[in-house]
Formats: sequence, C-alpha cells, structure tokens
Amino acid sequence: MDVFSIDLSIPEIQTIRQSLDLITIAGKDVKFLAALQTKLESELSQIDQMIKSADVKKHQELQKALAAEARKTK
Repeated sequence: MDVFSIDLSIPEIQTIRQSLDLITIAGKDVKFLAALQTKLESELSQIDQMIKSADVKKHQELQKALAAEARKTK
C-alpha cells in the first residue's frame, strides 16, 4: 500500500476521527476502519504529547530567563 502525507490541523484530524464513529460500514470494512480509528487516535495522542513537551520546555526556558534577569538586577 502506498503511504502519503498531508498537512492537517488538530481540529481537522479530530473531525475525521469523530466522523468515523458515524458512518455506515459493510462487514468487510470493519477491520480497515478500526485500524484507521486507532491510527488517528495514536497520532492525536502523539501530537498532544509533543505540544505538552514543548510547553514544558518553554516554561523551563522562561524560568531560566527570569532567574537570570533577577540575578542581573541584584
């Protein structure tokens, strides 16, 4: 199977994931759609972890900058 990459925002990915709960499927498509749901959930989880990690790093850098600024003013 060929694999392609597209750029989607988080709301777009969430919309696609949620829409998979609402479609009518034939029995032959169950495994495919279940795998697709799992793949999207995994991607959303990874995105969430990356965002949280970036936020933690930004917070740590801000604290370092504030500490350095406090030392300068003493």
